[in-house]
Amino acid sequence: MMMRRTMLLLVAAILAVVAAGCGNDKGTSGSSPSVALPDGPIEIGMAIARSGLAAPYDLGPARGAELAVADINAKGGVLGHPLKLVYGDTKSDRALGTTVALDLLAKSAKVMVVTCDFDLGSPAAIAATSKDVVAFTPCAGSSQFDVPTLGPLAYSMGTEAGAAAENVAQFAYDQGYRKAYLWLDPSISQTKNTCAAFDSAFGAKPDAEVVGSDTIQQQDTSFAVQIAKVRDSGADVLELCSYNPGAGAALRELRASGIDIPVTSHLAMDGNYWLKAVPNLSKFYYDAFGSLYGNDPRADVNTFFDRYREKFGEPAVTSYALTGYATIEVIAKAIESAETTEGAALAKAIDGLGELDTILGRTGYDAEHHIVADRPSVIMSIDNGTFDPVATYVRGAKSKVG
Repeated sequence: MMMRRTMLLLVAAILAVVAAGCGNDKGTSGSSPSVALPDGPIEIGMAIARSGLAAPYDLGPARGAELAVADINAKGGVLGHPLKLVYGDTKSDRALGTTVALDLLAKSAKVMVVTCDFDLGSPAAIAATSKDVVAFTPCAGSSQFDVPTLGPLAYSMGTEAGAAAENVAQFAYDQGYRKAYLWLDPSISQTKNTCAAFDSAFGAKPDAEVVGSDTIQQQDTSFAVQIAKVRDSGADVLELCSYNPGAGAALRELRASGIDIPVTSHLAMDGNYWLKAVPNLSKFYYDAFGSLYGNDPRADVNTFFDRYREKFGEPAVTSYALTGYATIEVIAKAIESAETTEGAALAKAIDGLGELDTILGRTGYDAEHHIVADRPSVIMSIDNGTFDPVATYVRGAKSKVG
């Protein structure tokens, strides 16, 4: 409750700064219900991290967005207008998020794409929505990236962290695990959402229990105390609610200590870029948007990653790239429907698209829900450094895709 009050106060403070610094332009909420499309390209602002801690998470979605823009423009654009991505670098800095977004708006951005994290992406989203511009994060999973906190013009293409954690909890239970231990990095909203949802979902299952929990921090240099508690708990699975580089460091020390129980985790652990920290890692599972390795159960996902490699000369780092493509798909369809980029009208169009077929599968929003909960989680396994999709879950139930 304290965190939520603090976040709401922060939102109000940023809104006040934006309003004081920029005034109320024509086209903000309450003004004319329609704004004509611009002559020439429709510019989409990319207020994302191109450097710093969040850059690895934003790179893939940005490139996925570039592939989508190329595909849409090759078919004539949107209502005859080409799409154009205009970049700014937030440098993974919350304060710069507001500045970068406002600069992109001044350069005629009509829709805003922000960093794949609530804590780092929300300042840019608030800057955009306060100027009646729709803001999308491609992959933030925090439940706070939704209408109650950020208002009706902010959207996430990400899978809501609690829904994804329910899928992982069901997978763990289906594997026969009955005693879970939790490691929580409390530094961001998404990891807190994840651990809370896993705790609730797993603990509610017959004969299952969460036997303990502990906190780990990005700046920790030793995890000996936490590891000793896991060893004494009798846990048969460890749920890791963290992100890199801290998560990799914790895993390395866990395995070096001789504890080899299975570890489950979440989207922030997608990709193989961090595996050098834990050579020959096995018994590790996490949910992903899809497999990067040519073995996804959906042919179009495998084709996407082939195209990504061909276009950019290297493989995608994470499956987050899919979310960038899907974000542009939704934005383009909504502009086509609304025939405007004016915020309220565009949001109404997004909410009215229903379940739209995207590269991520069927994706939809309504006026009360601007983050996705019903999307399939592809459970990935790492065994001796090899990645394989082993199951798919939706809303805590095993499913089939492809």
